[in-house]
Amino acid sequence: MKLMKTALFSSVILASTYLFIQSTSAAETAPAPKTAPTYGDNPNIFKVLGHKAQQVAQNTADKVDHAAQRGIAKVKPKVDNAWEESKTLATETSVLAKEKSQQAAATVNRKINETKDGIISSPNAQPAPIVSRPLSQSSIPVESMPVPTPTIETPQMQSNGSINL
Repeated sequence: MKLMKTALFSSVILASTYLFIQSTSAAETAPAPKTAPTYGDNPNIFKVLGHKAQQVAQNTADKVDHAAQRGIAKVKPKVDNAWEESKTLATETSVLAKEKSQQAAATVNRKINETKDGIISSPNAQPAPIVSRPLSQSSIPVESMPVPTPTIETPQMQSNGSINL
């Protein structure tokens, strides 16, 4: 029973595949020259089905290969163009990034040197002069500044004897 179901199922699949391929490709291909069947005058039905399935599979493979080649021919120029553009863009981007990184490195080095010069001074600069004074004299020059005198306002007396604040 199982063998019969398998044979029926496989023959249905083979027949439907053959009909599908035949209906879709009838307009596309020219009729191939028919040759004598290789299975003889009085063959077994399974040999005939096997031979037909083999022919259908080979025709299908040929058609798929032809369609794939046409698709590749259509897509290949676009892919090549995109590849060349991406290589060009990557080259330009890397050159730009290299220039920017060199500018950033120069800026960082300049800032580091400026900071170092500000903190510990430049090695090329003249040293600070040493001024010696006697201990009794202040190192900070004292300038004479006028000392402000506080003004005190006195409350005024009104005639009635109260004080305004």
